[in-house]
Amino acid sequence: MFKLTPKEQKLVILLALLLVLGIVLRFALPAHGEKNTDMDITFNPEHSNGNGDLVPAEEKMIIIHVTGAVDKPGVYILDEGSRVFQAIEKAGGHTDDADLERINLAEPLYDGQPVYVPRKSDTVSPQAEGSSFSAVQGVRVNINRANKSQLESLPGIGAVKAQSILDYREKNGPFHSVDEIVKVTGIGDKTLEGLRDLITIY
Repeated sequence: MFKLTPKEQKLVILLALLLVLGIVLRFALPAHGEKNTDMDITFNPEHSNGNGDLVPAEEKMIIIHVTGAVDKPGVYILDEGSRVFQAIEKAGGHTDDADLERINLAEPLYDGQPVYVPRKSDTVSPQAEGSSFSAVQGVRVNINRANKSQLESLPGIGAVKAQSILDYREKNGPFHSVDEIVKVTGIGDKTLEGLRDLITIY
């Protein structure tokens, strides 16, 4: 019978231990190229400060000017996407003489927008805020806020063109200048010249 020397016995035992250790490590550690999903943390650059610390995503803000029947008229900063009622709340709420039925409290706001909260004592009724009010009182129709009936009251703007203005506003956002109204289908330079003194974007 073949008999190992003590030195050979130690070598066999060492090789056996190395084999067992290799098997243990194979099952304990992930294979090459695999990720340990328990420890893999990915940071979104938009929510990280560059040092690996999570921070809130930057919110876009708008600046609006609130006047009229509010407790604290002034310039305020709101989150993008805020509505008229939120602007009124920011300005301390409406006063007792505010006529809230004359404005759209759910209207979305845009940067630079003036928000006027009418008073019950204002002499012009909601129905009069068309061309007659604009011409007689010198108040222009805001093409960024006017509804379809108010737009139709303008010279050269019928039901079709008024709807086109609303559609353009819905698709592209508010007008940035009065001249941009010529981008609306059916409205040209001649129509613009007839509207220039009757319309505004503020």
